[in-house]
Amino acid sequence: MDAQRRESIAEWDDRSFSDGFAGLRRIVDDGFSGAVTDGTGWLFLVDGRVVGVVDATLDAFADASGTVYRAPDDALPVLFAMQELGGEPRAKDYTKDTPLREADQKLSQGGFTGYIELSENVLSGDYYVAYTGGESMAAAYVGNARRLETGDDAFELAADEVGIYTVYEVDLDVRPFPDGDDARGAAGSDEGPGEEAKDAGG
Repeated sequence: MDAQRRESIAEWDDRSFSDGFAGLRRIVDDGFSGAVTDGTGWLFLVDGRVVGVVDATLDAFADASGTVYRAPDDALPVLFAMQELGGEPRAKDYTKDTPLREADQKLSQGGFTGYIELSENVLSGDYYVAYTGGESMAAAYVGNARRLETGDDAFELAADEVGIYTVYEVDLDVRPFPDGDDARGAAGSDEGPGEEAKDAGG
């Protein structure tokens, strides 16, 4: 996984886990949002649902132990999962030609799943808006210290910036966290970004 994202996650509240899915289930049942690592692979979760698996398969966590990091905002695990998954650049524009608020309105109304990255020709920081089924969540890393801003504050900062932004469409695979005897089956499921993805945004 990207080194800068690792550094960001390392600043989140953390705790250890063991006993694989069973141990993680006790943590994620309260609507957990954040990241899980077994030292090699990573899971990203929002509201107790898996939104991304990086450098591993979900099955690899069935009997694993490792560290759980609770995200300070739901936008971050969604955004990080999308960035790691990649996605297809769908559009690139200059804020003075198409303001970010205008692009945001269009993507939200269109039920978009993916993210906007506003970082090119921007000196003050990196700005992001992630979408799941049209529901948006914003995050920004401001200044050389990369001060984290989220929510409405992050979006307003982004919308007031001048620069070039790229829109990435991502096929986000949102699935329930494996539970009990059907854990293996859930780990192998391939659920698309439909209603589950919309729920992850809210």
